[in-house]
Amino acid sequence: MNFIDSHAHINDEAFDQDRDQVIKRVFENGTYKFIEIACETHEWIPALALCEKYPSRVAAVLGVHPQVAQTYDDSAKHKLIELLQNPHVAALGEIGLDYAYLHACPKETQLNVFEEMLALANKVQKPIVLHIRREEENYEPYDTAFHFLKHSWTPVSTKYPGVLHCFSARYEEAKQALDHGLLLGINGCFTYKKNEYIREAVKKAGADKLVLETDCPYLSPQGKRGTRNDPSNIPLIAQWVADYLNMPVEKLAEITTQNALDLYNLK
Repeated sequence: MNFIDSHAHINDEAFDQDRDQVIKRVFENGTYKFIEIACETHEWIPALALCEKYPSRVAAVLGVHPQVAQTYDDSAKHKLIELLQNPHVAALGEIGLDYAYLHACPKETQLNVFEEMLALANKVQKPIVLHIRREEENYEPYDTAFHFLKHSWTPVSTKYPGVLHCFSARYEEAKQALDHGLLLGINGCFTYKKNEYIREAVKKAGADKLVLETDCPYLSPQGKRGTRNDPSNIPLIAQWVADYLNMPVEKLAEITTQNALDLYNLK
């Protein structure tokens, strides 16, 4: 089976001591590609360097995370526009709204930068990697983000114009994402005992609307919580999803890998 980790942060400092060893293990463990997400300005160049070091095995996604939206200025904008032209860059992201971090970046700043990011996605014609995080039971950021997608975003004319990364909501939110043509990014959150509502939403959405991700080094799957996550855990996450959906893991691998290839326009 061949898997793709559609959302990883291998350049995170958590991997500074053994990055190359981890990547070697990942490629030997059934995950033959991963997408490096660089969503802070200082991460953009290292992400492209990783792509150069592992050609055809790593692609990059560049953007500005809502938690650090206040760092996006004219200089960053010009640099991002330039770097998005690089052939290693598969999408713009992760971008969106994070209401759990309003203490770090005010809502108004997040909203303004999100709208700018969508305008940039329209300009460069790249898919988007969408980050939406609520605070406890407040689902407002989903409604707000989808409103922005409806009014400020022109999806690229590909099979999948984007992904709702780290899907952690109800079927109501899944349905809105699917209505916008987005895939759902499924990671270790799916495996946590308390998250039955996520599993039920995923079951209703169907395997054909999913991509698998780790969001490493965060969100290790059940059984490995408290340890550093990495893309070699994708087969484990896949097995959890396949078991819940009552389907062969080989079939899930085939579907989600093809979805990731289509999303990021990879071969």
